[in-house]
Amino acid sequence: MIWIRYTVTGRRLAAVLLLLCGHSYAQSIDYGALEQLVGEPVTTSVTGAPQRASDVPANMEIITAEDIRRSGAYDVPGVLRHVLGVQFQQWTNDQAEVSLDGYDQAFSQRVLVLIDGRQVYADYFSFTPWSALPIELAAIRQIEIVKGPACALFGFNAVAGVINIVTFNPVHDDVSSVSASAGTQGLSEGSFITTLQGGNAGLRIFGGGRSDEDFSTPMPPEVDNGGRRNESRRDIDLEGGAKLGDRGEVTVDLNGTDAAQNDITPVYSSEISEFATNAARVQLSYDAPVGLLEGSAYTNWMEQRAAPGFAGQEFDFTNRISVAQLEDLFKAGARHTFRVALEYRSDSTQTTPFGPGEVLYHVWSGSAMWEWKVAPSVTFTNAVRLDSLSLAREGPLPPGYPFTAGDWDRTLQPVSYNSGLVWKPDDADTLRLTTGRGALLPNLLNLGARLAVTPLIGLSGSPFLRPTTVAQDELSWTRALGAVGAQIKLAAFYEQTDAVQDLGGGFSDAGGAPYALPTNIGNSRARGVESGIDGTVDHWRWGLNATLETIIDRFDPEATDGVAFVDFEDTTPHVIANANIGWSSSAWEVDTYLQYDSRTFGLEPVVVGLVSQLTPVSGYLEADARVGYRLPHQITLALSGQNVLHAEQRQTSAAEVQRRVLGTVTMQF
Repeated sequence: MIWIRYTVTGRRLAAVLLLLCGHSYAQSIDYGALEQLVGEPVTTSVTGAPQRASDVPANMEIITAEDIRRSGAYDVPGVLRHVLGVQFQQWTNDQAEVSLDGYDQAFSQRVLVLIDGRQVYADYFSFTPWSALPIELAAIRQIEIVKGPACALFGFNAVAGVINIVTFNPVHDDVSSVSASAGTQGLSEGSFITTLQGGNAGLRIFGGGRSDEDFSTPMPPEVDNGGRRNESRRDIDLEGGAKLGDRGEVTVDLNGTDAAQNDITPVYSSEISEFATNAARVQLSYDAPVGLLEGSAYTNWMEQRAAPGFAGQEFDFTNRISVAQLEDLFKAGARHTFRVALEYRSDSTQTTPFGPGEVLYHVWSGSAMWEWKVAPSVTFTNAVRLDSLSLAREGPLPPGYPFTAGDWDRTLQPVSYNSGLVWKPDDADTLRLTTGRGALLPNLLNLGARLAVTPLIGLSGSPFLRPTTVAQDELSWTRALGAVGAQIKLAAFYEQTDAVQDLGGGFSDAGGAPYALPTNIGNSRARGVESGIDGTVDHWRWGLNATLETIIDRFDPEATDGVAFVDFEDTTPHVIANANIGWSSSAWEVDTYLQYDSRTFGLEPVVVGLVSQLTPVSGYLEADARVGYRLPHQITLALSGQNVLHAEQRQTSAAEVQRRVLGTVTMQF
């Protein structure tokens, strides 16, 4: 079976047939060989079948391994910062938040993050703890960014899009290197990756560690909730893979991390968080007569300890997610490709600080995707997904609690869809019309896992929260300017968010102390335009892009103006613009990146954990840069910096961001 689609002739077509027959595995294709063949990045993320990036029925950006290396960043959010459509917020030295098409916030909720298709987004708190991800930049082949609701294709909670981090495959990619860095804020960092290959099998190991200090700039007193500490992280990952004859392949992945950092919480107060994660995954692909069958199962364990918590009571979240997936990707004739999938998920978190107790749910999901090659230049893709979530709670309830155990006996059944029409009228132009709808389910914390009791007031989740739904329509156009090695991109979108959730704006009194509860506070609408141009010529690479967006919130009166720790209308910049230029020779590489964010507002607490207010944040221009020099014996020296224009700069409602400079030595072998 052939799962990749493009126009080739003569010897090139023969090469494609030889390359792909028997090697069409959705998560373990030979990306490098295909990229060299078609002259652009290749992805399997959207439909499950290998596609050129220009054929994908979604608004997608792909960051390559070269882009990552030349960014000068030392973590994934730093790599993402200058991508078209990305909103970035640097809260502490190690805490950065990333969102797509606006709507960013502390503990950003709307983007599903995956590593090789495995979820690393933390359901229990609806966020991605970037410093706790088991990933090193040297292990990343590419980062795929799918913008807009994509729940029918990837799963619930992908309401603003998906960031899928694709690592080098131990069977196909022989990658080995070691690096060390040192810099300002007491930074010291080291990482390694090594690959062992033999026959039809491979083993890849990578890991690393980092230690640094937080920014020394003071926290605003409204945000400061306690002393800051040094930050650190360690990770290790072991992945092995083997081909099973000519038709199958199996991979096994084990990893773990430890991280400690200073956080700004969703109620915009500071805390110290410690994360410990472990994960295990097995995946099997088989090219059968009925299609490409793929089964996978994984378990994520995560513990987060956060101090000072609420009223001096520390939070200790212990979360376990277990997922089993089975899918079949098959063709019906020459024009129709289908994918059907089943998924089971179990998710649980202990109640904290009051316990013992547990909030949990089980989810059965079914999805289907149909790709129709209407004509040689037109492709129509549709997908639908149904999730059936059964919620439950176990353990004692505190006296005077406003809920009974039976209140958690609920079933939620959100339906998601995606549809995309791609028209390529000629070799240079691509037009896309996409629409999608997805559901952001209430997280376990908001469903009751956060449970603090004091004589004056309690803090709890609510079993009656409704899912937030996000729908988006988008029209985009890209044009390749082959004569100058460039590409133009334009996109316009309209997004509608219903049943927005806050963290604690509601109150309930069952006869004892009142409880602050999360509620659904209203709706939000967004309109935006993205534009960009980038290219390469001779030794130069360059790019310009900008996002213009307007958001209008329609919240309940008691939640407007950021009172309930939610305000997208005032906290999303109307303009985000990026520029980059780079030059390279046989030994030198020089890259500079600029970003401008227009004037906006941040949120800060008035009453800790209960009420917030808006505080102005002036528009700012920041710059990142990197200079690299390649020595003999595959050794590279690099000097890079972030926020290099200013020693200190206010970018959020928390502490001012400081200039960061680091030097790195890397050896490949």
